[in-house]
Amino acid sequence: MRNVRPASIQSAVQSSMRAGGGLEAVANDLGVGVSTLSHGTELSEQRPGGLGVNYLDRLGRISPKAAVPIAQHFAALGGGVFHPLEVEGRLASDIHQITRDFSDVLQRHGEAHSPSSENPNDYTPKEAMAQVVELDQMVCAAMNFRAALLQKAGVSMVPSQARAQ
Repeated sequence: MRNVRPASIQSAVQSSMRAGGGLEAVANDLGVGVSTLSHGTELSEQRPGGLGVNYLDRLGRISPKAAVPIAQHFAALGGGVFHPLEVEGRLASDIHQITRDFSDVLQRHGEAHSPSSENPNDYTPKEAMAQVVELDQMVCAAMNFRAALLQKAGVSMVPSQARAQ
């Protein structure tokens, strides 16, 4: 694949194609030639628009893992993050997991502000990244729990639609 700028849409498309099984597999799934698909990943003034949202949508439907890099890219542009949910088996996550993860967040916070920290008045870069990991785990547990509850309630709407009803 082409050498592209990190955090660009081209980079996200390349990650999506890797998640979809590679250039040849994705071209086969989409019903286009490898050269067409490869050409669609370059930044071109003759053909602005890149791969095309319809192909990305189709690829995401064929291979949901391929949609993750695209969702992450646009979530980051919007100032947010995207974490895929895993709603399988039992309640995917439960309140006990959420409370355990929250306890870990509190523990990291206490450690970062304790006398044993290099900077007890604030987070050091290492402490901040460790806390981000704990927060991500807690948020994922909470969102998995939420998704499982919505599934049990028979709701498959986006959050704003669910609140409006």
